[in-house]
Order: sequence, then C-alpha cells, then structure tokens
Amino acid sequence: MQEKKNPKKEFVDIARLTSVGIALVLCTLIGYWIGNYVDRALHTAPIFLIVFFLLGVGAGIINVFRTISKTDD
Repeated sequence: MQEKKNPKKEFVDIARLTSVGIALVLCTLIGYWIGNYVDRALHTAPIFLIVFFLLGVGAGIINVFRTISKTDD
C-alpha cells in the first residue's frame, strides 16, 4: 500500500528541490567573481579565476547532494 505523506512535508520537499538549480548557479557565479577579483588584484591571468570557478562548481554540487539527501527522509 502507498503511504500518505504529510502535505506540508511535500511542499517543503518541493521548495528544497526548486532551490537546487539556483544554489548551483549562485555558487558557480560567486566562485567566478571571487577568482576574477583576485586575478585583477594580483595581476595574474586566469589562474585564480579557474581555481575559484572550480571551487564554486564543487560547492554547488555538494549543496545539490546535501539537498537531495534531505528530501529522501
């Protein structure tokens, strides 16, 4: 038999999942902006831009996995 879920919990799960895409994009953009700022301040070409961009992508992916694991409960 199918269990009935609490409607309030379903809305909370939907809200968490819709925030996943926004969080992934924001983490990536913040990493890009920080890397770009550090590169301009230190006059280094795209070294820190690439590093912080990849860190932002990694942080976004970790955030996605954490959010998905919370909705499985």
